[in-house]
Amino acid sequence: MSASPEDVLPLIQRKEKTHKLIMPTAILFGDINIDILMSIGPYPKKGEDAMANRITLRPGGSVANTAIVLGKLAVETMMIGCTGVDIWADLAIDALQSSGVNTDFVVRDSKYTTGLIFIPVTSDGERTMFSYRGANIHLDPADISRAIFEDAEILHISGYNFLDSPQREATWRAIEIAQEKTIPISLDIGVEPAQKAVNALMSVLPDLSLLVLGMNEAGRLLGVKTKEDAIKGFLAEGVRTVAIKMGPDGCALANAECTYELPGIDMKTVDTTGAGDAFCGGMLFGMLNDLSLPACGSLANLLGGLATTVWGAGPLLPGVNEVLEYIKGHEQVNIWDEILEKLER
Repeated sequence: MSASPEDVLPLIQRKEKTHKLIMPTAILFGDINIDILMSIGPYPKKGEDAMANRITLRPGGSVANTAIVLGKLAVETMMIGCTGVDIWADLAIDALQSSGVNTDFVVRDSKYTTGLIFIPVTSDGERTMFSYRGANIHLDPADISRAIFEDAEILHISGYNFLDSPQREATWRAIEIAQEKTIPISLDIGVEPAQKAVNALMSVLPDLSLLVLGMNEAGRLLGVKTKEDAIKGFLAEGVRTVAIKMGPDGCALANAECTYELPGIDMKTVDTTGAGDAFCGGMLFGMLNDLSLPACGSLANLLGGLATTVWGAGPLLPGVNEVLEYIKGHEQVNIWDEILEKLER
């Protein structure tokens, strides 16, 4: 696959806006990557080899995946991030745009390579990630424009944003603007940030309307072992809504008024890549559409489950069509009525 010179021109130049901006409902800020998936048998021990029987390239990045899900749910979505000026960037940007995501404020910088993630996937669908973040970490605070926050209703960020400068400082600038404009802030933590960016993550907790994480991250941040203690701890830190992902076991959701534990939705798992990102998309859609907390979690569980039925993430992640197809085959579940009302508008 080759690209013409026109194909690799930056979508925007730093400090030079060339597109008419459509104001987003959701602003998503995080890494934009290409996932290189390899289907293997057992995961090898140190020093051993593993032979792949399948290899696939898919656009990815946790927040980019969530943006794609929101775009496919017909939410006006803006992606903020940084890529290189290379074939990888072309693939990633095309996937976002094809899913309805506005990429006017994605910076393309020729000095860096677009992020690449190598993902061995074992026969049970579980994946391990080896990440090269590349251009992602080089988004500068000066690239965060106040203009795109004008009519935004939520800012969603990744914990990975806090690992390196200048992306870290750009993230704090985005948070500052969101706070000034009273825009709710959502955070999906991630395992490595919970190990390496503890101070930053703990300091942002009081600003969060939504926190999405797994028990691994909760344990590292708060030293807790149960979801009950995790929920109690994060609410005490000032988080308004906590969503704990539990994979095939579903999720636990809580705010100051109530707590819910929702079972997972049985799916034939092919690959778990992007499942947590799709879950985030469901929670954000629910918040933006004033769904009840159980409806938010049910949609999030469904999107996360549907994501495991495909090989890879990016543009293959589920949207309105996949959700409606599933719900209409399971109409006996009452909670779907509330979700359908919003999806079929």
